[in-house]
Amino acid sequence: MMSITSEVYEKGSGCKEKLKQQGWNILAQEVSFPIAVIKEQAINNNAQWMQTFTEKSKVKLAPHGKTTMATEFFKLQLEKGCWGISLATVPQVINAYQSGVKRIILANQLIGSHHFNLIADLLAHEDLSFYCFVDSIENAHRLGEFFSARNISLNILLEIGVDGGRCGWRDIHNVMPLVEVIQQYDCLRLSGLSFYEGVIHGDNALTKINSFVESVIELAAQLQQSQAFSAGETLITGAGSAWYDVVAKRLMASTSHCVEFTAIIRPGCYLIHDTGIYQEAQQAVIERSELACDITGELVSSLELWAYVHSIPEPGLAIIGLGKRDVAFDAGLPTPEFYYRPNSHSSSNNTFEADEPQLTDDRWQVTNIMDQHCMMTLPSEVELLPGDLVCFSTSHPCLTMDKWRQVAIVDEKHRVKRTIATYF
Repeated sequence: MMSITSEVYEKGSGCKEKLKQQGWNILAQEVSFPIAVIKEQAINNNAQWMQTFTEKSKVKLAPHGKTTMATEFFKLQLEKGCWGISLATVPQVINAYQSGVKRIILANQLIGSHHFNLIADLLAHEDLSFYCFVDSIENAHRLGEFFSARNISLNILLEIGVDGGRCGWRDIHNVMPLVEVIQQYDCLRLSGLSFYEGVIHGDNALTKINSFVESVIELAAQLQQSQAFSAGETLITGAGSAWYDVVAKRLMASTSHCVEFTAIIRPGCYLIHDTGIYQEAQQAVIERSELACDITGELVSSLELWAYVHSIPEPGLAIIGLGKRDVAFDAGLPTPEFYYRPNSHSSSNNTFEADEPQLTDDRWQVTNIMDQHCMMTLPSEVELLPGDLVCFSTSHPCLTMDKWRQVAIVDEKHRVKRTIATYF
């Protein structure tokens, strides 16, 4: 299995030997701040945990790559055993394909002639297994006309939606008008159904989600009985990062419908995880899923943001060099986890040694965030100084990852093992 490790980067001829031994060290201030880092041990743990869950659930995993848009992570997930990668946009699809991903779900509508051309050009290579969603008669006609002219087959998944939700055909009891349009075009291969349950909220959300998934399965059975699906593998795919256990359980309990399909779930945030909304969602998974409880270990937050204290303008208030340009703030402000006073010193063999960062507590709070700074309150007895470092965790990793073109992979000693690129 793949681990995120590699030769370290060198930083200037005067310290090449040191960096070959142990890489840049965050605590030794050998990098610029703020910096986003991924803990190597945590990312490998999370990849294995979810792969184990899906295998025990007897479903396939096509994680949503939009969370990280890091092809290094796509490779990790695939080598752990993922069926494929899901993506949100055509440029993301192209990036993944050019990085070696050969089984892709565009978990979105394929819209627009330029995008049609780009996907057709990829499919002309014949080594890509590609699926996209369709939820309208109008777009089905456009896809059919275009791909017929190019003489290229396109695998489509009929997307089913819910009232007030996102995309998706709403009238699940009257889907034949869309199916009949798809069947007009030999180039369009109706390969299954798709959905996203994460838009279902409110009271009795669990009951509503179970009912919704069950209705999708029943529709699949009806379409299969009427031979509406094209020959070959039939897919049913759903599940974001909050209800994947419910979707997996419901899909695999569908044998009473006598419908044959490959069940694929698409959670994406599990790989990075967080200390906010997805930590809460995962706790709910653990509470309701015996299977999840039985898996050794747990998902852990792998993303950290390290930043300097810039100013202590008044007692109990620190201004940190970390802002909206650096970290997500849409689902909760970043959480202070550790603080550290740089006091570098070398051991007898000239390698860097450092004391461990100190844990914060609930009294450390980010109260406001601006473009390049945030305001943080802290206990009055803590002596924090400009130049000290504070480490933050986040909520909603998608909107932190997309702010960084390079992210450092670090070991348990805060040493940079390598950097990875993101492609948002």
